[in-house]
Amino acid sequence: MSGLIGRIAGRAQRDWADLATLGPSWFGYQASRLAGRRECRVRVAGGAMVIRPADSDVATIRQVFHGKEYQVPQLEVDRAIGARYDSLLASGCTPMIVDAGANIGAASRWFRQSYPDAHIAAIEPDPANFALLKRNLAADANVTLFAAAIGATPGKVALLVEGDSWATQTERSDSGTPVVTMAAAFSAVPNSAPFIAKIDIEGFESDLFADNLGWLDDVIAVYIEPHDWRFPGRHTSRSFQRAMAPLDFHLFMVGENLLYVRL
Repeated sequence: MSGLIGRIAGRAQRDWADLATLGPSWFGYQASRLAGRRECRVRVAGGAMVIRPADSDVATIRQVFHGKEYQVPQLEVDRAIGARYDSLLASGCTPMIVDAGANIGAASRWFRQSYPDAHIAAIEPDPANFALLKRNLAADANVTLFAAAIGATPGKVALLVEGDSWATQTERSDSGTPVVTMAAAFSAVPNSAPFIAKIDIEGFESDLFADNLGWLDDVIAVYIEPHDWRFPGRHTSRSFQRAMAPLDFHLFMVGENLLYVRL
């Protein structure tokens, strides 16, 4: 009985969080989910988004807009990032944000609200996710979309899709989806400068942090979700731990993410 009560309470808590996140569009989402519709439109902070009611899209939106997983955790940290943003704009540069593992665009929407004059390179390898990412963000002139994976060097990856859309994995291959580098992503628009990197790439961080790490000298903040919990024994976080350890970053926890910031 206690297990059943716990599940009911957990479901009620999630529904309340989704209602707080989606507002009145929550009712349309629930109707679409119960009717088995493939997609529906919801409203979040920053505008409407197309989602898949039966997939993990609402959970992603919940984490970003209700859980505030990319909100800066302390005033001192927020001031440091804001000062860097202001200094880049004052110098005539466009602050560049890389959203690696952009999914359907929720985190990019968050960063667009937080830093409205920044430009975002939104990178997503999964074709189904990218199709929604494009519908959600293609009209935004301050976003450049990449149907690609991100890695240390150019090349190709094969995709391994397991269950929900946020679980797509990538592995090096002779053919398949192209790989872009951080250097290429940060150079998506002229007269720009690296500002923030957000990385949620389901274990492929082991490849990204293996080489060509000059971009770390320029960014002020790196949000990264580690995946050792998902791939025990594969040491997927080892390369980024080695890369970040000698650098002058302060480390914070924000939801499921590690946040490295220069203060």
